[in-house]
Amino acid sequence: MKVSLNWLQDFIDLKDFKEKPELLAQKLIEAGLEVEDIWNQAEAFRGVVIGQVIELKKHPNADKLTLCQVQVGEEEVQQIVCGAKNHKQGDKVVVALPGAVLPGDFAIKKAKIRGVESAGM
Repeated sequence: MKVSLNWLQDFIDLKDFKEKPELLAQKLIEAGLEVEDIWNQAEAFRGVVIGQVIELKKHPNADKLTLCQVQVGEEEVQQIVCGAKNHKQGDKVVVALPGAVLPGDFAIKKAKIRGVESAGM
């Protein structure tokens, strides 16, 4: 069974173990429980951030694509070619920046999509 630290902290105080899951695993084993693996799910989403849609434009070379200007940092705006039709200006969106590797070893990189640069997904 997989158990998250967030769920476990509902039952026991984890303040001494938040940054040291290996130590927590050792303590659980010493208490007679079985620990097969420790998995940091944040690692699976490195390079994935929250952005805000600043502007939307129709893609000049594709009817079903949109050019999104997305603010991903204090002042950093990225152009991302998007196929979703449900976004609007001001929306907060999940952005996979170049260098991110999504589950399934899907590497995100800058690319030209129908002749237009896209800095992520």
